[in-house]
Amino acid sequence: MQNVMDGLAEVIAPHPSLRTGAGELRPTDLVEQVRSSELVDVVDDAVVSAVAQAVSRASGELAAHPEDHREDAAGRSPVDLEVIIPAYNESGRLPATLTAMVAFLSEQPWTSRVVVVDNGSVDDTAATVLAVTGRACNVATGWCVEAVAIGCSQAGKGAAVHRGLRTSRSRIVGFTDADLSTPLETFLPVMASLRGGAAAAIASRHAPGASIASRQPLGRRVGGTAFRLLSRPLLPGIHDTQCGFKFFDRLAVQDPLWRARSTGFAFDVELLRLVRDGGGRIDEIPVTWTDTSGSTLRPVRDGLAAFTAVAKLHRELSRPGPALPSRAALSTDLTATSGSAS
Repeated sequence: MQNVMDGLAEVIAPHPSLRTGAGELRPTDLVEQVRSSELVDVVDDAVVSAVAQAVSRASGELAAHPEDHREDAAGRSPVDLEVIIPAYNESGRLPATLTAMVAFLSEQPWTSRVVVVDNGSVDDTAATVLAVTGRACNVATGWCVEAVAIGCSQAGKGAAVHRGLRTSRSRIVGFTDADLSTPLETFLPVMASLRGGAAAAIASRHAPGASIASRQPLGRRVGGTAFRLLSRPLLPGIHDTQCGFKFFDRLAVQDPLWRARSTGFAFDVELLRLVRDGGGRIDEIPVTWTDTSGSTLRPVRDGLAAFTAVAKLHRELSRPGPALPSRAALSTDLTATSGSAS
């Protein structure tokens, strides 16, 4: 038995940095207590062996995928707001976006950082981040807003966003697209909402009070309408799940992040649904949105993938409640969208 307990301690020992809450025991502490307990004499060897094997498997997973289980190697310090920008071949748009965002954030009373997650780009996306000239500083607070880059080898915008959110240590964290279609001033109501107790604050192009200054091409608008109709039963009351400007209270979004599985265009829907299932409040912030050219979205191929992902979410997440929209309702909404093209 002593040999078994020693073996259990050895497979746990490589990961002493696993965090526990106040008053909780680390795995190594648990082993020591079990070893010193009289119960060791009556525990079946097979039971202890099974536990050791299970811990060994978990230890192996941690070793194989350390990036999914610990903070980013860069050790980003906590700030009030951390902005994640998922980027794939965005060297053309990033310089102007980063310059404008860093300048805006430096004028605010909170501390901020911009983190570009390079999603396997084959251009100079990462180098572009490093080449941003200088860092804007707030004279009153003495804080300088920096832009940094981290990598994400897994394909998909959702994977890049998850990478950025999971490695953050900041109070408020979220993501925005690289095209600045959502005005930077949206940060003001977002911060007020999250500091006021919301778990998530998301920009919306379709909530009451929102407007669209420049519309997308007809094909994308039709696809977007269909996607909203399919997603609506999963998030009743939410008008727009796909606007690329979403921020969270980091503590409120931690569990949903680890439970979420989507990495494609439906990841927003799943993450928001899990936040709501956990009791979190989601605030929609109406914005004046402007379509920006240069999107890497392929309407047909990516659209089919998005619809498939939403259908999968319906199977995995749906509970008794609102039914999927009828064919007649879908046809009416799509016709209205098509008619507004002129």
